[in-house]
Amino acid sequence: TPRTSESEYGPEPGEECKKKGNAAFKAGHFVEAAKLYTFALDRVGGTGVGANAWCATVLSNRAMTHLKLGAFAEAEDDCTAAVKLDARNVKAFLRRGAARSVSGNYLEAVLDYESALRLEPRNKDAKSEILRMKNILGDSQPIPDFDQ
Repeated sequence: TPRTSESEYGPEPGEECKKKGNAAFKAGHFVEAAKLYTFALDRVGGTGVGANAWCATVLSNRAMTHLKLGAFAEAEDDCTAAVKLDARNVKAFLRRGAARSVSGNYLEAVLDYESALRLEPRNKDAKSEILRMKNILGDSQPIPDFDQ
């Protein structure tokens, strides 16, 4: 049975909450996972590049739970925050692209998928989503080749 209140988790450090969030997500308990990721973010200690990358990862994870729950605006917001903290977070670009495409923001979705492709030129998900968005938009331009 998923736990639902912060007091039940105790004063665990952020990393422990993140791990429990990952486990809840894998078990299909998306609401619990989102809460655990939020608790993890609330318990962040430290600053700097390492802390920013960690927070960006947790935000991206929470965004995935929002996608699973159909909360597309929240997913987009978490991904935007993640990208601001770590502009190299490929998953944040992919997930924001997914949130935007489901919401009908196809042009913005293409930009996110292209950003992911710039960071990982062989990313098959980004390539297939760019092609799918361009088909929806009626754009016959080739997929950018950042693998040079």
